[in-house]
Amino acid sequence: MDIRKFLKQYWFQLVVFVLLITPLFFLMQENIFRAMILLGSLIVWLVISIKTKSPVLSSILYILITLPLNLTYQLPTHVLFFNTDPYVSGIYTNYLVPTLSILDVGLVLLMASYIYEYGWKHIQVILHKYLFYLIPFVLFLLLQNIFRLDLNSLANGTRLILGIISLLFLVDYFKTQKHSNLYKYVLWISIVSVLIQGVLGAIQFLHGSSLGLQMLGESQVVSGIQGSSFVTLNNEVFLRAYGTFPHPNVLGGYLVMNVLLGIFLFSKSKGFYKKLSVLLIVLSCIFVTLTFSRISILLVLGIVFVTLIYKLVKGKVFSFTPLLLVERFANLISGNDTSWSDRVNLTKSSFSVMKNNLMVGTGLGNFTKGMENVVPTTVNGVLLIQPVHNVVLLMIAELGIVGSLLYVVLLGKIFISNISKMNWFKWLVIISLVIIGCFDHYLFSLPQGMVIGGILCIFLIND
Repeated sequence: MDIRKFLKQYWFQLVVFVLLITPLFFLMQENIFRAMILLGSLIVWLVISIKTKSPVLSSILYILITLPLNLTYQLPTHVLFFNTDPYVSGIYTNYLVPTLSILDVGLVLLMASYIYEYGWKHIQVILHKYLFYLIPFVLFLLLQNIFRLDLNSLANGTRLILGIISLLFLVDYFKTQKHSNLYKYVLWISIVSVLIQGVLGAIQFLHGSSLGLQMLGESQVVSGIQGSSFVTLNNEVFLRAYGTFPHPNVLGGYLVMNVLLGIFLFSKSKGFYKKLSVLLIVLSCIFVTLTFSRISILLVLGIVFVTLIYKLVKGKVFSFTPLLLVERFANLISGNDTSWSDRVNLTKSSFSVMKNNLMVGTGLGNFTKGMENVVPTTVNGVLLIQPVHNVVLLMIAELGIVGSLLYVVLLGKIFISNISKMNWFKWLVIISLVIIGCFDHYLFSLPQGMVIGGILCIFLIND
């Protein structure tokens, strides 16, 4: 092998790799296992990038591979003149701790790779028609952070801007660039990921506790313990499946995404890969039941029902619902489940937060700080310190009326400019986004949720 030729051809990949692994030497002092996982993921990115000769393709696959991993690094709460107070009513809350996610690395890789692979002129063409909408929103976030000097808001705002620009790049990629093998890679990665998450979730459900996989970002939970998400069915306590996600609802959303992904890839594939697409749908449908996320389960049933009507049997539809799930849904009617009352109480508190921060909001990620004097409680008297389970209310509370309008107009411009025609599948995607957004917050508040939402948005612009 000619070393000079190799270095000249792959200098970008090697430089980026070295730059990104350098901070890992400091992370090793805190958690050597997580540092090794991060190092391994970057090696995978490097190898795929060299093998495919496309850093952009490698970055897309990197995001998909690392999406299930809830690997984060908590920043110091005080950096320069930025600071964060992570306490609400004297209680420490993770929602207020500024963090970096492994998915942030993926977004940076995607942006840098796109600039390198397609050049500044092409980037200027991509961004040109959105600058009138993008610049005001960026300026709003900048001014919001200057006045608040809050590190948590700064970290979340930076992630949101990275996500928006990455979405624009991906819109361009799927519309104008060659990606003949991408769908095959995506299909294999998704099947393996869903299978891993499903098996982990099943073991957590049967074992009643987490499996000690903190190195992969697994939450430390035990059935029946405060802070863990569990269900009581037939007088038995069951731990809901987490996988390596921060909450079963997020795992449920991930599986909903994969059902839609399987349907999308079925229409793009031939032969053997059509069968793999069906396998992805089946695995996702099976494992979503272990999350006991009613919204995700109902969405999966609805998506499969509509798909069978339109694509497979044209009216001959059947469904199967395990008895435990029937009880899980029946609890809503009987009043034995408190999740609905918790959501209602959080919604009431959100109106107070919005009222006190009406125009410019609390800052991204700071909803719980705005609840300082209006924290609701569960039926057991435990303080409910978490974001309101509604994306629209959360967005208005954190961005205010001004920021929310700028954000919605920007997203509207992106979708109007790129959605050429609607069909039954795209309506399913929109309905899924709306329903999840009405009953949970992770599409706007968590890195993994934001990426799940971004992938669903890609379905809308891809014909």
